[in-house]
Amino acid sequence: MFKQTFSTIAVTTLCFCLLFGCKGEEAPTMSVTTDESGEHARVNDVVISVNDFAEFSKGKRASQPETNFTDEAITNEMIATEVLHQEAINVGISKRPEIIEQIKRQESNILINTLMTEKFGDLKFTEDELKTEYDLLIGLNDASEYKARHILLPTEEEAMVVIEELKEGANFEELAKAKSQGPSAPNGGDLGWFKAETMVPAFAEAVSKMEKGSYSTEGVNTRFGWHVILLEDKRTTEQPAFEDVKQNAQQSLTRKIIEDYVGELEGKATITRSDETNETEAADS
Repeated sequence: MFKQTFSTIAVTTLCFCLLFGCKGEEAPTMSVTTDESGEHARVNDVVISVNDFAEFSKGKRASQPETNFTDEAITNEMIATEVLHQEAINVGISKRPEIIEQIKRQESNILINTLMTEKFGDLKFTEDELKTEYDLLIGLNDASEYKARHILLPTEEEAMVVIEELKEGANFEELAKAKSQGPSAPNGGDLGWFKAETMVPAFAEAVSKMEKGSYSTEGVNTRFGWHVILLEDKRTTEQPAFEDVKQNAQQSLTRKIIEDYVGELEGKATITRSDETNETEAADS
């Protein structure tokens, strides 16, 4: 029971910082003697063992190395935590449905994290495997960057009016200052340099198809409104070196192995989805 208390120690630590301060010497004092049975302290019927204390104090000091925690201060915190834990149970908090669900989720997370760490925590790949994955990632990476301006308008009709003005020789920057409803209007619609994937899909697709120096001959519709776009420049950036993104390749290969593992487990399981159940019921009715 005692060890389960410390799955939420981040919250209780905050409480103690507020109550006692974060300096070890400011915690309330208490005399505790370790006996031969390995009992470091006792709160009612719950034993705080020597191992409990050693494990918790090690983690506490490692997480806050700048603070000089005394053994007494750490013991006080553990005792106070257990007192609060027991009182929460006494007043019935542990029986509330929403609390039971939270505990179940925490238990699930702990079990899953332990499983994944034990199975995949020590995965290692050869240099050839990592370089192959690097080549794949580089191939998927769009190295293009764009410099553009845009005029944001609420309707397609207004966008077409602006396009007609551009065809007649109007200055794009001045039109943006006068008519754009986007935050870049004071700067003449200037968006600076950007990668296509940082923009909403329709805008990114339109820019990627444009020639340098051209403007869109149709309004581009996104959730923000209708855009008229001027592509001022385009460049290709240098791809990162293998050594600089080696860790990314490691993570990518690990992710693929985990996805395969989860897929294998799902293949062995009997899974029913709510949408499939509804479709079956509709077909039977």
